[in-house]
Amino acid sequence: MFAVGLFLLFCLPHASASTWSPAWEQDIGPGYITTSPVSDGEHVYVRTSGFWTGEERPEVKAFTRDGVEKWSHVSPTTVQHDMSPLLLVEAGSGACGQWPELLLVGWANGDFTALHPSNGTLAWQVNSTVKAWGITGSSMIDADHVVVPTRDGLMQICLADGRVNFDVQLSNGWRNGVAKQGETYWVGSETGSLWGVHSNGTVTSSVNLSGSLRHAPLVVDHRLLLHVQEATSSSLYVYNTTAATLDLVATLGGAPAVPVQLDQTFVFGDSQGLTSVRCEPQCQVVDSLPTRVNGEMALVSGNQVFAPVNTPEGGWQTARLNATGGFVNTGQFSTPYDGYGTSAPEESSTMLYLGNDAGVLMAFERDDVVVAQEIEDGGVEAMALLGVASITLALTGSAMMAKRSRMNEAWGLLSLSALVVALLMLPDASNAWNDVLTETPSTPPDEEWDPSWPEDWLDTQVVVFELPEGTVTVGGLEGHTTVWSLTQEAASQSEIDLLTEDTTIGLYLTSINGTGASGWEYTINGERGNYAIDVAAIESTLVLRWSLA
Repeated sequence: MFAVGLFLLFCLPHASASTWSPAWEQDIGPGYITTSPVSDGEHVYVRTSGFWTGEERPEVKAFTRDGVEKWSHVSPTTVQHDMSPLLLVEAGSGACGQWPELLLVGWANGDFTALHPSNGTLAWQVNSTVKAWGITGSSMIDADHVVVPTRDGLMQICLADGRVNFDVQLSNGWRNGVAKQGETYWVGSETGSLWGVHSNGTVTSSVNLSGSLRHAPLVVDHRLLLHVQEATSSSLYVYNTTAATLDLVATLGGAPAVPVQLDQTFVFGDSQGLTSVRCEPQCQVVDSLPTRVNGEMALVSGNQVFAPVNTPEGGWQTARLNATGGFVNTGQFSTPYDGYGTSAPEESSTMLYLGNDAGVLMAFERDDVVVAQEIEDGGVEAMALLGVASITLALTGSAMMAKRSRMNEAWGLLSLSALVVALLMLPDASNAWNDVLTETPSTPPDEEWDPSWPEDWLDTQVVVFELPEGTVTVGGLEGHTTVWSLTQEAASQSEIDLLTEDTTIGLYLTSINGTGASGWEYTINGERGNYAIDVAAIESTLVLRWSLA
């Protein structure tokens, strides 16, 4: 029995990520898959844009979990690119009536349809304005209604029967989305406006963005995060809806993607890469990752970003988000049909569904390593459980041996088990000890503070680079939560070049301004750092010092 315990402890991988194996694929016909499939666990639903030649038209298809086609619904009048995300709604009831399970579809011909997911038949349909294009953005559910960004406005529809409560005219939108904050719907436009519309249909405000907003605003308490498309780049703004102020967070690449959110961390994509932003409470850039993402993104297995790479080589850029919003365990997820893509994956139970411009729906099944994943997710607690189990097994085995007068074997078994448990728990014990070592006081110690520094640097974050050609100091920095984020900003302000190495235990700084030598090490308020720079947490007031190892 103890041999089994040793096998579990030694042989199951620690902190291993989920892997996916191909399950099936379906060529869904001409056209691209430009928006994420959706799934109810037993079925998956996907739309194709069609190529609009001859009799070919966009359609929505349903497949079983095993890849068997159940039904297809064609839009005979759509002759434009379809990209409005599908929306699966559970059965329910509200003030406007009762409704069954629905699959909601917005079409480029201006139709908004509710289909029965069981057979693809029409439950109800609403028509909206068409100006070259119809509906291209993402809708949202608000209680017993669906709120739809139309080509030139916003529409609120009763889920029970398709009754239109209001249809307000705003300005032209494209691939925009809607979000709700309190009793206000917020939706951006292609013509540079952010509109506020009360849930009763009254237009309450309009904000000039000087660019296009092609995603639903991200709500952060009384603020909105907005990734605004401009001519050759983009701007990331925070809009304070209470104070009506618009503040720039960062200037990023062109053609923004649809962002994703994990608690207080937000991930944005564009033609230059991925950018993570943390809002606690100030919104600050935490990390970046070079790639090209111009469509949708999704979070898989909790904290893993899946972003379609919109290049001829394609595939999906992956990265896990750590506790402070940094990118770790970066990699590529490849398929036999890699190429241009803008569609996010859909994770449902143990399945992962993907599609791209190749027009093939691909299904992958997760290879679960239950104990290993529990260790990854549970950390010290999971390790402790395994340790207790192993000790229990060891004690049982030792007692049995002692009962049979095999005392030497009993002591040997007990000693071996103790060694195994100690070795396994060493990394977590070390990390816990590092937590103690890296605790920083609220103010820098006197020996770290230089009296010649400006007084307005007090109670801020200060970075010192001890370079061979001289010391460079940057102060007055605020809002950073990791060593890496703070170092990046200080280097940017000083025009200092940084080179890093991503290792299995985190990110390390290897070169500053072309100087590598034996590497660089950092201290926080005079105490040597023990964590990788992307996971080393810092306080709001400190002196971070970089020096050659």
